[in-house]
Amino acid sequence: MVGVIVYIYFLVLGFLYADLLFKDKAIFTKAWIGGIFGNLILMAGIVPLSFVCGFNIISHLLLIVIAAVPYVIVSIRKKELCIIQNKKLALNTDLKGGEMNLKLFLCLVLPVAAAICILMFNHILFIKDGNYYSGQSTYGDLQMHLGFISSMAEQGTFPPSYPFLAGVKNNYPFFVDMLSSTLTVFGTTLRWATLAPSFVFAFLVVMGFYHFAYALTEKKSVAVLSTVFFFLCGAFGFAYFFEGAKADPKQFTRFFTEYYQTPTNLNDNNIRWSNTICDMIIPQRTTMAGWTYILFELYLLMDALKKSDKVRLIILGVVAGCMPMIHTHSFLALGIISAVMVVIELVRAKDKKASLINWLWFGGIALVLALPQLILWTFSQTGNNESFLNFQFNWVNHNDPYWWFYIKNWGLVFLFIVPAFLNTSRRNKELMVAAAVIFALAEFIKFQPNEYDNNKLFYITYMFALVLCTEFFVSLYEKLKGIKARQYIAALVIITMTLSGVLTIIREWRSGGEYQTFSKSDIEYAEFIKANTEKNAVFLTGSHHINPVVTLAGRNIYCGSSLYVYFHGLGDEWQKRSSEVKSIYASDYAHIKAFAEKNNISYISVTNTEKTDCNANISELSKFEKVYDKNNIALYKVN
Repeated sequence: MVGVIVYIYFLVLGFLYADLLFKDKAIFTKAWIGGIFGNLILMAGIVPLSFVCGFNIISHLLLIVIAAVPYVIVSIRKKELCIIQNKKLALNTDLKGGEMNLKLFLCLVLPVAAAICILMFNHILFIKDGNYYSGQSTYGDLQMHLGFISSMAEQGTFPPSYPFLAGVKNNYPFFVDMLSSTLTVFGTTLRWATLAPSFVFAFLVVMGFYHFAYALTEKKSVAVLSTVFFFLCGAFGFAYFFEGAKADPKQFTRFFTEYYQTPTNLNDNNIRWSNTICDMIIPQRTTMAGWTYILFELYLLMDALKKSDKVRLIILGVVAGCMPMIHTHSFLALGIISAVMVVIELVRAKDKKASLINWLWFGGIALVLALPQLILWTFSQTGNNESFLNFQFNWVNHNDPYWWFYIKNWGLVFLFIVPAFLNTSRRNKELMVAAAVIFALAEFIKFQPNEYDNNKLFYITYMFALVLCTEFFVSLYEKLKGIKARQYIAALVIITMTLSGVLTIIREWRSGGEYQTFSKSDIEYAEFIKANTEKNAVFLTGSHHINPVVTLAGRNIYCGSSLYVYFHGLGDEWQKRSSEVKSIYASDYAHIKAFAEKNNISYISVTNTEKTDCNANISELSKFEKVYDKNNIALYKVN
């Protein structure tokens, strides 16, 4: 497990930098910031070295040394390691006080993060009888992320190629998958290379939301409740669920056994607000990482709004500048919120020039670091691509009156946002207005081919609205002191805010290890490919999303699943290639060979999928050299 040891090294290094830069913070806050720094050093730091040396062990060994140099220099100048200063006094104080203490960590962060980790454990390449299984939410997206991880680790080229459409550059935000690729480069299995960082991010995102909520309200009770509400979110879907169960009692059994019948996934009833754990964090690794970093940035931004600390602003800029290829939606949301707040600050500031110069540290550094990523990857994907940035009003609501759609999807948060807004501080009102700008843009612009993915912007607005509503609920609870019914009212609010989410999480847990993705034969086939074919070889396969060639072996395929390719803005090319694939599999030897040579295809894979979906002409394919033939799977080499 050398890869895990390397990963731990960077996490420890991140903590040392956090201790150096945030001496005023308690130990758990430093640990949270340290995890963010450690992951960022590894994700962003390997990029320039990979351009020069390739994505391999050499570039990583260089980073191991280079990343520690600034800390060593500072420590030598101070003539002692920062971490040991006032160690006993600080530790004793930190465990009891600060924004987060031991009690909060054990009673809030640990159980929520543990629930996420348990779901990940039985959803990500879960091994049963030698086969790989997933859960309900990871049957689709996970295979894409595994393909990115495998291909970057196996091929070692940088910038990485897009493995699902050979010859195309990978413009999808790949930093968090590259993090897992690092572990794979050092010999960690694909399962644990995926799980280890995911476990760490599970804790970071939960701690991040708590710190964000606390920074917004400065009340631990609000921060605790907000965290519970966010990760167990799911509005009034339970009402439709119970209504359906009343009409048909079998609804209860379907809920526990059938695919996407949960109270947060009732598309027939226009319930589209998914639970954050089950549908946003577990299957969507980039969203999980994006939330981790934007929550830290918002926490730091609120700190900077109180006092224009140049060090804080520089840190804000550095982290923000690394975000485009972590999660583009979170980077955009942060940019919108920051721009609105900076304008407000400049209008309010007495010394506008000094204030502008301070905030330029943030914006200037962020722009310098982000612009190369945007030019190299993001703009090349979205530019002149009609499937991005289109006008579309009313998000995914196609059936309900506008207000009713959000009432039943956001629940009490939408119903109480106005009194909550009026109840909060002036600074929070300003932040909520900035977040509302994101909501407005997401309501009028479809930012990517999949309209549903606008929720990655809506959730940022929802974070602010949820915390302010929770602040209002707590304030109301305190005002009702002496009224016996207030406990029952509070219980009703908590149940209403969490019931749909809890039911969804129960179903997701039960689905763990239920859906087979790869059989023993697939795994053996992938291992053969890794050991016996060129790392940059292009394979012809069917366009199914459960594909061992790309997902497990990390090889580029001529045409992958529309589930990924189409929604990454490559729909036209997918249409062309997918029709070619079906035609060529059924062709004769001469046509197959000519097509393969024209498109630099070295191998042709034939499994039951190609036989069924592509009507593979086995007699003609058999004229090629057969390099693998086992368990009804064949691999042909194009001479």
